[in-house]
Amino acid sequence: MSVNAPAPGPVEHMKDGGGALQAVKKKWKPGPTDRLLWLVAYALTVVAVLLRTPVLHGTVHQRLQASEMAGLIKDEGMETLAVNVGLLLAVLVSTLLLGIFYSLAATVEKHVFTARRTVGGRSFGLFFTVALLCTLPVHAVSAALALSSPKDSGFYYLYVLVVGLTVPLWFRAGWKGRGQQKALTVFAFSLGVAGLSLLI
Repeated sequence: MSVNAPAPGPVEHMKDGGGALQAVKKKWKPGPTDRLLWLVAYALTVVAVLLRTPVLHGTVHQRLQASEMAGLIKDEGMETLAVNVGLLLAVLVSTLLLGIFYSLAATVEKHVFTARRTVGGRSFGLFFTVALLCTLPVHAVSAALALSSPKDSGFYYLYVLVVGLTVPLWFRAGWKGRGQQKALTVFAFSLGVAGLSLLI
């Protein structure tokens, strides 16, 4: 003799749905930095990159003149086209790498160290600060000083190192007193994120 289990009533359905909703919310829990700040930081850095295009245009033209392709391009219009295409590709690659870099920083921030600071009602985390300081000021200063590449100066690498080492100190309330391993992890990831900015 078989006994049929009673069909779940609306209360059970509501409970199941609520549990699933809580699980989804937990899985997609936002990181310490407001999404708006990430978008604003990315947009401002892209603008700074675009402001560098006049200097980069001259750099691309010089490199084209110094390459073996210079002798093959006789038409001035074709040379201008080649320079513009090269500049466009450089800008597109830079913005793409910048987006990937910010996404990686956001992922690290969400899973490694979730301490946050709040200013003006907006919260931000350690790795957002590292990513922002290693990109926006660099491109802004390069545009202001008409530098073709900040990597030509040793001060750039020193600056990135200082950012990676000092920003965790601003968030020391989140790792102080939690053991040496936690502190080392925070500093290691901070330096790692700062170091990745050198690839952009």
